[in-house]
Amino acid sequence: MTRDDIQRTLDIIYGKIFNQGQADLLPGLVSGPYIQHNPLFTNGVDGIAGYIKQAGSIPCEVKRIAIDGELAFVHVRYLSWGGQETAGVDIFRFDADGKIVEHWDVLQPVPAASNNANTMF
Repeated sequence: MTRDDIQRTLDIIYGKIFNQGQADLLPGLVSGPYIQHNPLFTNGVDGIAGYIKQAGSIPCEVKRIAIDGELAFVHVRYLSWGGQETAGVDIFRFDADGKIVEHWDVLQPVPAASNNANTMF
């Protein structure tokens, strides 16, 4: 697994799966018993793939990516996650073959007003 392999996988996740709704591509990117830490989804790909299929797509913009060994950290602006603009950080763990084996995320709705002039992105 190389950084380029991980980058290609992330490009598919955000470009094709989330933005274009091609949830059927997800199983080809995952290996073994996919461990999901988001409490809204079950382990495996069925839960998140079903959510994407139902939504049609989840429009998003990738703002930053950091890759450290087998981990990738992705800062994302979800334009409509459940109808709400949301800031997210996805963390993926990859196996030696470059397949995703584990996922964590932190999601925070973007508020209408802020106590500072900084953006969340």
